[in-house]
Amino acid sequence: MGWLDFGKFFERSSLKLILLGIVVAVVGMALSGAGFVYSSGPGFCGSCHSMNYVYYTWQASNHKTVTCSDCHVPHDNIFSMMYVKGENGMRDVYHEFLRDYPDTLYFTPKGKRITEGNCLRCHYSTVENTAMAAGGQSCIKCHRGIVHGQNRSPGGVSVE
Repeated sequence: MGWLDFGKFFERSSLKLILLGIVVAVVGMALSGAGFVYSSGPGFCGSCHSMNYVYYTWQASNHKTVTCSDCHVPHDNIFSMMYVKGENGMRDVYHEFLRDYPDTLYFTPKGKRITEGNCLRCHYSTVENTAMAAGGQSCIKCHRGIVHGQNRSPGGVSVE
């Protein structure tokens, strides 16, 4: 098959290749979106041993109608949401694999900023006429135990 024959193949098949590319792209985006939504949910997050306590305390809270991502990833744009979700997921998998989570889970400074922002995103109408709306205040300082209790878990991840 010479070079010209190869070119004729693409001329005849270009529409089919373009359609195939579109189908592959749409299926890929649908699968990625479904994976993103599934991995944002409490069932997925609670499936790890280290998150059992967090999952059960969330289930018993008045925030059980919101997903983990509603509180723990930024919602300002899709890129920061995906980045933080990936970063958190890789860190969680790393520690889950090594079984070295600490006895009590704490916010990183970045995680605290994200969660504080999401508290205000959902509850702004409640605090809009208070000092909380101006920023610089900590929702978590006074309300840490509302969703996950006081986080006095019995211990980190034990090796089975």
